[in-house]
Amino acid sequence: MGQRRIGPDDGHLLQAFLDGAGDALRSFRYFAKRTPDVLRQHACTWLWMDGEEPVAYGHLDREDGVVWLGIAVQERHWGRGHGARMMRLLLDSAQGMGITALRLSVDADNHTAIRLYERYGFVHAGADEGILFLTCDLMPKREAVMSSLAFAGLTPEAMIAEADREFMALEFSSGMPFHPDMEELFRTAPMRRFAHNYFPAPAEPFVLNLGSADDSIRDRSIAHCVRGMQLSHLVGAPFFSVHAGFCVDPRPSELGRRLEQVARIDRALHWARFTESVRQVLGRTRDLPTGLLIENNVLAPVNRYADGTNPLLNVDAGEQLRLLDDVPDARLGLLLDTAHLKVSACTLGFDAAEAAGRLLPQVRCVHHSDNGGEVDDNQGFGADYWFLPLMDRARHAVHVLETRKTPPSELRRMERLLFPERAPTDR
Repeated sequence: MGQRRIGPDDGHLLQAFLDGAGDALRSFRYFAKRTPDVLRQHACTWLWMDGEEPVAYGHLDREDGVVWLGIAVQERHWGRGHGARMMRLLLDSAQGMGITALRLSVDADNHTAIRLYERYGFVHAGADEGILFLTCDLMPKREAVMSSLAFAGLTPEAMIAEADREFMALEFSSGMPFHPDMEELFRTAPMRRFAHNYFPAPAEPFVLNLGSADDSIRDRSIAHCVRGMQLSHLVGAPFFSVHAGFCVDPRPSELGRRLEQVARIDRALHWARFTESVRQVLGRTRDLPTGLLIENNVLAPVNRYADGTNPLLNVDAGEQLRLLDDVPDARLGLLLDTAHLKVSACTLGFDAAEAAGRLLPQVRCVHHSDNGGEVDDNQGFGADYWFLPLMDRARHAVHVLETRKTPPSELRRMERLLFPERAPTDR
C-alpha cells in the first residue's frame, strides 16, 4: 500500500476509485456535478493505493481564496484506517505548500467523519441545511527555530542534547561536519526539526549547485536535495530548503569568500540548468507531500565583477519570483534569508525592505541574522533590526534564528523580538 499523487492525466485512476466507491458516494458528492478535469484546479489530489487498486481519495481544492479539503474511502475498505491516513497526508501536503487554513463541509449526521475531522484539529464554523462547515488553522507555531549554526563547535549529539534541554526546535544546517550516523541522529532527535542546505554533510565535501554546467556536480546536487526531501518527510517537516544555483562552480574553500572569476558567464544556460534541476527534484519526490524552498543567494561586493556581472542566481526579488513562474509547482516556495538580502541590496543598490515585501507572499521560511551590509557574518540583532517592521506580514512563515555560536539566553532574547506577543511560558 502507498500514496500516489494524481493529476489531470490520471483520470482513469480517479474513475477506478469512483467505480468502486459504493455507498461512499452518498456523502461524498463532489464529483456528482464535476468531471475529472477539475483536478487541474486542485492544489493537490491523492489516492491511497492497495497494489494497483485505489481505495481512498483526497484533495485540496482552491476556490475563491479558500482551500477546501475533500476525502472519501471506498465502502468495502471502511474501518481500515484509510481515512486517517488520507487526512494526515492532506494536512502534510497543505503545510508543504504553505497553506495556513483549510475548510471542509460534511453532512451533519455523518458522525464518524466528524469525529475524524475533529481528531485532526478541525473545529465547527457554521451550518446550513444539514451541512456542517469545519475549519483547521495551520499557521506555524509562534516560536523561532534555532539553526545548528548557533551550536557550532558542539558534536551533533551535544547539539541535540542542548536544544532538547532548552525546549528548542532545531534546523540541521550547513557547517555540520560529516557524521556516519547523522541521518539516524536526525530521525530520532526528540525536537521539532528541519533540514537545510548541506545537511546531511557528505563524506566528500562539494559545493551544491543546481545550476552547474558540470553534469556530475549537478547530478550530485539533485540527489542530495532528493535525499533532503525524503529525510524531511520522515520527520514530518513541511519542507526541505536549499540555496539557489551558481553560474560558476566554486570550491568548498571559497564559500563565504571571494569566488574565482571566469572569463564568460552564460546566464541563460545556467538558469535553464537550474530550473530543470528544480523540476527534477520535485519530479523525483512527486509522491511526497513535502515542499521545496529555494533560498536567495548573497552577492557580496567582492563577488560582483568589474563590469557588473552577477555570477549568482536568485539574488534579487525579480529572479526569485521568476523561478516560481518558470517552475509552476505548488510545493515550490521561497526561503528568505534577511542577511543575504541586506548584503545583496547594498551590493546592487536596491531597497531590501521593498524587495522583502514583494517576496513575502511566496516566502514560507525566513532566516534571521544581521550584518554590516558588506558580508554575511551571521551576527545577532537588536530592536533596530531592519526586518522587524515586516514581521506582521510574515506570520505565515517558519522563522529560523541563523546566528553563529549564540548562547540560549541570546537566542531567546531575539525570539522575543520576533514574537513580542508570545507569553513567557508559551512553548
